[in-house]
Amino acid sequence: MRGRGRRRAARRRVHVRGAFRLTHLQGKDPKYAKASDEAAMVAATMQRSSVSFPIVLLLSGGLTYLLFNFVNQDFNSYYRRVGIHVGSLRGDDPENQPRRLQAIAELSVRRHPTIVPTLRQQLARGGEVGAWAAWALGRFIDVTSERKAILGDLRAALKSPDPSLRREALISLARYQDREVADPLVGELERDLAAGVIDRRLLIAAGYIQVPKLLPVLQQVLQRGDERAQRVAAWAIAQHRDQREAKDLDTMLTDRLPSAAFPVRCAIVFSLGILGNERANVPLMHAYDTATPEERTTTCPVEVVYLRPDGQQDHFDLLLPVDNYENHIFKGLGQIRATSPEIRAEVEPWLERLVAAHKGDGTLKAERAQSLLDGIRSARDDSKLAAPE
Repeated sequence: MRGRGRRRAARRRVHVRGAFRLTHLQGKDPKYAKASDEAAMVAATMQRSSVSFPIVLLLSGGLTYLLFNFVNQDFNSYYRRVGIHVGSLRGDDPENQPRRLQAIAELSVRRHPTIVPTLRQQLARGGEVGAWAAWALGRFIDVTSERKAILGDLRAALKSPDPSLRREALISLARYQDREVADPLVGELERDLAAGVIDRRLLIAAGYIQVPKLLPVLQQVLQRGDERAQRVAAWAIAQHRDQREAKDLDTMLTDRLPSAAFPVRCAIVFSLGILGNERANVPLMHAYDTATPEERTTTCPVEVVYLRPDGQQDHFDLLLPVDNYENHIFKGLGQIRATSPEIRAEVEPWLERLVAAHKGDGTLKAERAQSLLDGIRSARDDSKLAAPE
């Protein structure tokens, strides 16, 4: 009896499994299956699924992951790019300060709606974290929707008793070309001059805002600052070329040119080419004549200024493209080509002497001088000159 009961139970299980196969795999309703279908139902239980279990598992996992990211608005990607750094800003433990500063540096190069509000919160904390946040906010000039809020917070930071925070806020405001910071910037440069150590980032700030009232202190830096500060000051002076009130910029540079160290002369020659004032032809010729043969062929260095508070990353490259001193002088002469009779009376004979001195010597000096001379002569109109009596 027990044996017959176990066999009946087994048949029922087979029937159930067969019914599942018929219903879901073959589309049949097991309620209307004939007795002759019993064998088919048994056979159905022995057929392998057309979709393997690993594939079903992978598809289910993929759909679950996509659904999770959709519901959580791509949380995983956000956390890797932004969230992990925002989390690092929590707390005040001094041992974690380097990690907080690095987190601010990472956020400064990313773009997400939560970043600017986060940096503004860090700015309000003050101290070293606040100073780094002020610097970082200066890198968001492309985020126009947050501009008003950022400027408001940075202007408030200018009133802080913390000199480091004030300086970082000042430089960042200059990156937004906020010309209202001209007076505080003059004060900071004067303090640096008195201390004998010039923060070259302040000179970059002066080049950004281009306010003529900065020119006297820039000229002082060009005369009395350290060598690298003088080079950046020369560049900053030339950035004022489009300001109507800015006069005699070329004279500020040419007055310093004869007595400057070679790297500073490189920067001055480069800046004179930017200004393009015809009066600079004669000082440039003098710069060529007084340079040694070695100096003429020496490559003028690029000046790199790092704007991050620790002097790393966020760099600003000045005095490009790279070339030697002689070529920079010839480029300057070509950019400010002599046109007036008084200037041509000095430039053309000088170029003629240069062509004669280097013709056939295997260098390009004669060719460069001749090309410049031909350009000057092709553009002049002697018919406008007064006839000799």
